[in-house]
Amino acid sequence: MGWHEEWVEAQAFARAEIAAQRTPGEGPAAAPDLSVPVDQLLASAAACESAHEDLRPVLDRAIGDLAAATESLRQWTLGEQLGQSGAGWGAALSDMADRLPEHAAGLRAVTSAMVGLDQQLRATFRGWGTV
Repeated sequence: MGWHEEWVEAQAFARAEIAAQRTPGEGPAAAPDLSVPVDQLLASAAACESAHEDLRPVLDRAIGDLAAATESLRQWTLGEQLGQSGAGWGAALSDMADRLPEHAAGLRAVTSAMVGLDQQLRATFRGWGTV
């Protein structure tokens, strides 16, 4: 058996395991329930915003402290390496922190779309006299 076949087999096994864990008692053939309640989506959005509010000042302070340490050690080899490492990590962590509000907005947009679609479907079925 080649690598590709082993990988396909491993993926199939993992999918069956996940389905069995998410739907206990129904066997691996049952499709997992991937729905997320609206209140959990809104709580996740709030958590993203809270994480951004908590993380941003700490991150800014850490980047500033690292820049000061780099400046004080600039004549040493360590200073240059510290500056490069700090710049790389600072940019990556800043990017992550800056994306948190975008994720919150996305979660709220998904929630709004779900609620709107539910209301539209309910209105359509009521118009047909079936609900």
